[in-house]
Amino acid sequence: MKKHPRQTNELQISFEAGDAEYPDHKDALVISIYIANAQVERVMVNIGSLAIVLYHDAFQKLGLTVADLSPMSSTLTGFTNDYHPLGTIVLPINLRQEPRSKTRMVTFMVVNLPSMYNVILSQSTLNKLRVVISTYHRAMKCEDPS
Repeated sequence: MKKHPRQTNELQISFEAGDAEYPDHKDALVISIYIANAQVERVMVNIGSLAIVLYHDAFQKLGLTVADLSPMSSTLTGFTNDYHPLGTIVLPINLRQEPRSKTRMVTFMVVNLPSMYNVILSQSTLNKLRVVISTYHRAMKCEDPS
């Protein structure tokens, strides 16, 4: 029996050799995204993290207050020992990579810790957005949202 190639409507995603900045880097992938229709810079993409973190400074700059948070009883481990987040909040995020723009609702843990980043995006968030990461190229691309 002859097998036919699987028909798919998914976009092919590839990274070109020229896309690489330099191969020996040790830098994190840092991007900007839109959260609640506001552009947020210094967003670290952490494919090893399970936590989706919004730092308190960025939270306040979005015009949000502690009254907007839902309580959270879990503890984050691995930042600076154990830490109890201020709470959680569900916000829309968008990568604005036209024409492949897509918005998804994401639950953030809000923490009041010092950081050079405003947000840490986790693997689960990237999967929800159908994003492909190349650590070699320090780049990410996403599929067509349809």
